[in-house]
Formats: sequence, C-alpha cells, structure tokens
Amino acid sequence: MESKETAQTSTSQYVVSQRFGFGPRVGDAKQEPALNDQLKATPYIHKAITELPSTTEMLAHLGDLNRRRKEATTPEEKKLFTKSSNAFFQENFQTIVHARNLQTLTTPLSFQERLIQFWSNHFAISADNRRVRPIAAGIENEVVRELWSIDFPSMLLAVCQHPTMLMYLDNHRSIGPNSKAGQKRSKGLNENLAREILELHTLGVDGGYSQNDVIELAQGLTGWTVSFKTDRPGYQFVDAMHEPGAINVLGKVYEEEGEEQAISCLRDLANHENTAKHLCSKLVQHFYGSGHPSLVDELTKVWLENEGMLIPVYITLINSTLKKSSQQLRFRTPQEWYFAVLRSADFEPNARQMQQMLRQLGQPPFMPGSPAGWSDKDSDYNSSSALTQRWQVANQIAKLVVRQMERSKQNVDDKLVQITQRLYGSEVDEHVLTAMDKAQDPTSKLVVLWMSPQFQYR
Repeated sequence: MESKETAQTSTSQYVVSQRFGFGPRVGDAKQEPALNDQLKATPYIHKAITELPSTTEMLAHLGDLNRRRKEATTPEEKKLFTKSSNAFFQENFQTIVHARNLQTLTTPLSFQERLIQFWSNHFAISADNRRVRPIAAGIENEVVRELWSIDFPSMLLAVCQHPTMLMYLDNHRSIGPNSKAGQKRSKGLNENLAREILELHTLGVDGGYSQNDVIELAQGLTGWTVSFKTDRPGYQFVDAMHEPGAINVLGKVYEEEGEEQAISCLRDLANHENTAKHLCSKLVQHFYGSGHPSLVDELTKVWLENEGMLIPVYITLINSTLKKSSQQLRFRTPQEWYFAVLRSADFEPNARQMQQMLRQLGQPPFMPGSPAGWSDKDSDYNSSSALTQRWQVANQIAKLVVRQMERSKQNVDDKLVQITQRLYGSEVDEHVLTAMDKAQDPTSKLVVLWMSPQFQYR
C-alpha cells in the first residue's frame, strides 16, 4: 500500500486544495466541496465558454471564408480579404483564450477543472497551427467537458472524430491509395493521427507497437474527414477515401468495412493493458509526481477491471495516503501558479493582461507547440530563468492588486492578513511570515508570499 511510499501525512485543507486544485478564492465564503463531491457535482462552466460559437458553426464560417477567398479576383481584393481574415482568426482565438482563463479563475470546482485540463493536455492540439486556431478549444469544451467523468473509450473516439484533431494532424486529407479517391488523385496516406494515437493517446512510446501498426491504423482511419459545407459542417466519413481491405494492428485483424474498422480498433486500444498503465502513470505523475509504482499498479488494475470507466480510477487516486502528505510532491506549473495567485488575491486582470502574463510565463492556453502537450515534469518549470519570470509576473500582479485595494479604500494590511489566513490558517510557514514582516511595502509582501516554497509547491 501507499503508506510505505510516504512517511508523513497532514489533514491540512490547504494541502489538498493546492495538490488537487488551483487554490482557494479568498473572496468566496465557502470552501470548495470535498474531492469526492466534486466528482459527482454538476460541472461548472463559465458563461464565456457557453457563449463561444460551436465547432460546427465555425467550420461553416470557415467554409464561407474559403469560398469568398476564391471569388476574389484582383490583388487588392485578395489582400483586403487576407487582412480581414487574419483579424478574424486572431480576435476569435483571443476570445477562446479569455473564456478558458475565466473558467480557470472562477471555478468553484477546481479539482474537476484540473482533471478536465489534464485530459485536454493529454489530447493536446496547438493553435500555432493556424488552421485550427478558430476551433482550438473544441476538443476541451465539446468532448472533454462532456466525458471527463464517464469513460476513456468514449473520450478517445470522440477526440479522434473531432474536426480539430482531424485537421491538426492532417487526417482530414488522408486518402487510401487504393480507394476510389486515391486512384483518381496523387494525394495519399497520412500517418500523423495514427502515430499520435499509439504513441501519445493510448499505448505510450514504449507500448509495444511498430511502424507497421502505425501504417495499418492510418489506413483504417482514411475517410475520417471534415466537411465545411454550411448545410452539414463537422466530422464526416467519406467511404470513397477509405482504404479497402482488412487492417492488422498489434496482431489483430480488423475486417470491418468503412468507419467501423477504425472504431473497433480504437475500442481495443482504449482497453489495452499498456494504455491503462500509460494513462494511470500520467495521472499519478500529474498529481503526486514520480516514484509511486504501487499506486500506478493499483490504478491500472482498477482501470482494467472497470473497462476505462474513469470515476473509479479517480476515487482510487484520491484515496491514496499521498493525498494529504505534508511532503512537497510537485512544483506548480506556470499556469497553476498564475491562477493560484489571482484566486488568492481575488483579482481579475483584463483579458490582455492575462494573456500577456501567461505568455510571459511561457504557458499560454492552447499553445503547447506539439501534440505531446505541455510537459508535466517539475524540472521544466523550476529553473532560475523560470523563477525570474514568476517573480516579474508576481510583482506586476501585486502592484495591480495593491492599487485596486487603495482605490476601493480597503485596508491593505488587513487584506494581506485575510489572504494569508485563507490560504494557510495557522499552518503558514513561519519563515514566510518573517520574510513578509521584513518586506518594505504591501507589494513586496505579496511577492514574498507568492514566491515562497509553501505557495510554489503542491
């Protein structure tokens, strides 16, 4: 059992809040619900997310933009159209990012949100690929928010059929060489989606698959494409693009025809033992860090016994004695730290400020740079340069917070006491209090608090 892996435990609420959430919002009168209760709670979705256009609506609009671009005849018309199109892409992406930021800042169910963002990062897309920028949040908002508490096989299939993933990894253009369309066109098979499914989404890089498995799965995924037609935008299976014949993945032959062939294969991959171990290892790493093999094995067993149903896995995860360990198990990622800072001060910067600060910290939403998503290793975030970036951002926020308190005629010293008490109560580190007492002004006191090890680690 896990008691051999940790020597000390603490019942501190702040430990649980930091380890599994984004920290408390000082302005909220109530504590967040217990972790088990958050798993059963109706999901919290900020109004800014519900007001975003759907992926299908955006695809119809993109299809219209493509048709209008083709209709432009003169160089001036084409230049003007390109300029307005670029402005639309950028404005829409900023709206998506701000909606995500508001969700993270305001959620009263931050363990739930952490799980959602964990799966969103697992199925990462990156908006540095311009064509997916207007639909960058589609997988997170339309798939993961719906299925994070249900089961992994359903989530995997929905992600692989989502237009954002199909376009990001070019599967919407993948054509079976021997299909009807393949015999008419020079374009052919694209292996990107198949490779990432095996390497990242299911089995893992050491999961026992071969390059031939990648090719076979890619053939099964041909015909999974995207329609931009205004009357039926979204995912579409086109049989004329599908490679005919059976495929053989991991030694199993799939003789189904058309769309059902890859669906059957994905179902088996989702329930594979190597997939269970790969994903359970990622969950343990995300919340507790490395070095807990017995917990990984326990989660893997639960995963397989429940055929990828996720609630039993989460319950096993939070029932570990590591849940309340007083040890510093993980270093907060830049985004986790940033929103913990804002929540602790009950402060909401404007959209531009939030996006600028997250870029400065090196972790802007929907921009991980690759299908592998953001790293989940402490060593990638606690370097001297990364800490300098945090200090700079902490100083910016502290100045804004103090200015806001002064304008609203709040007692700054009383507010600092309130923040510290809400975060840690009687368990605040005495070294933090000493350093805050020695700080020359309220801005410096806040920076000391936010840069302290007690705040940085979880």
